Amino acid sequence: MIRNVALTGAVIAVVVATVSCSSTRYVIDHDSRHDFSSYSSYAWFKLAAPPDEAKPPTEANTILTRRIRWAVDGELASKGFVEKPVGDADFLVTYSLVLQSRMVMYHSGWSAPYGCCGWGGWGWGVGWGGGRTSVDTYTDGTIVVDVLDTGTRKLVWRGIVESAFKGQNPDDEKIRKVVARVMADFPPA
Repeated sequence: MIRNVALTGAVIAVVVATVSCSSTRYVIDHDSRHDFSSYSSYAWFKLAAPPDEAKPPTEANTILTRRIRWAVDGELASKGFVEKPVGDADFLVTYSLVLQSRMVMYHSGWSAPYGCCGWGGWGWGVGWGGGRTSVDTYTDGTIVVDVLDTGTRKLVWRGIVESAFKGQNPDDEKIRKVVARVMADFPPA
C-alpha cells in the first residue's frame, strides 16, 4: 500500500515537472493608437547585423530561419496581405530568433529500497534512499515577430513565442503552428 502511494507520488511529481518546463508562452503587444485598417501589403525588413564578434549561432542555421520566414509569409498571405518591395509596402515585418542552452535537474528523493532490521526483519519498505538525480540539457528557442509602420519605421506590433521549440531543428509543422498562434490576432481589431 505504502509502495503504491510513493510510486503514485513520484509519477505525479515527474508529470508536473515535465509539464511546467515545457509550456510555450505567447506575448502579444501593439500600439493601441495605431490604425492597422489600411494595411494590405508588406515587405521584409532586415534588422541591422550585430558586430562580427556577437553574431548569433542561428545565422548558420539557414534551414530554421527559412522555416520561420515561410511560416510568417504563409500567415500573412492567408490574411490577404501581399508581399511587395519595401518602397511600395504598407508595413514592414521582421523576426528575431533567440536560442538559449537550458539545463534542467531532476531529483527523486524517494525510493523503495530493500532493507533490513526494521520491524519484522527483511522486506520492502518506503523511505528516503538517496534517490536519483539526472541532468538534462536542451536548446530553447524563442521567436519574436515585429511589424513596423513603413512611413514612420516605428514598431507597431510585436508577437513573442517563448519556448517555441526545444532542440536545434524543429520541423516545419512545429514552426508553422507557433507562428500561426502568435499571429492569430494580427492585425489587431
